[in-house]
Amino acid sequence: MAQQADGSRQTPSSTPSVSGPASPSAPPPRPGISLSTPPPIAAVVKPPALARWSRSLWVASFVAGIAVVATGFLGRDSHFERLKGVIGGMVPEGDANAVEGATAVVFLGSLAMLALVVAMEATLLAALFRRRIWARWALAPLVLLHAVVTVITADFVVAPGADGVLTTVLLAAQFILAAAGLILLFLPSTTSWLLSERFS
Repeated sequence: MAQQADGSRQTPSSTPSVSGPASPSAPPPRPGISLSTPPPIAAVVKPPALARWSRSLWVASFVAGIAVVATGFLGRDSHFERLKGVIGGMVPEGDANAVEGATAVVFLGSLAMLALVVAMEATLLAALFRRRIWARWALAPLVLLHAVVTVITADFVVAPGADGVLTTVLLAAQFILAAAGLILLFLPSTTSWLLSERFS
């Protein structure tokens, strides 16, 4: 304690000196940002039952289409022999190499077209289930293209007689399932779910 001139003792003051260093303080919050409030999280809207059914139908269609491509490719030797006779009859003056090349292009091209359509549909379906409504409108003409590809593929991939029954069933199933899945995507409950993306 400091002693005054008259002999009394001076009590130390707890008040900091004006000229002393200021105590550190927390920096002021930045405008527009609250450290205590977490950022808002967008609500996850679950697809309605009809949309989930549509997705299941599409997936089953993809499986059937991939099965057609896989079985056709594995049995390509027998298909080549059958198609060589068909193409050779259409172009009787063609040599053996030209007929064989045309057969490979026709057969493998048919399988490639079907695989490409399935891949495009799967891509658009994935976009649609991220609630991109434009994907639904892109799927509609693609299903029409799917029908054309199915007819072309059936002409070159389906073997005559009992040997082609399984391929015929798979081709029909994959198109019918895709068409049914597309119809479910245009029903009111699915439309409301897709449109809710604009307001979420």
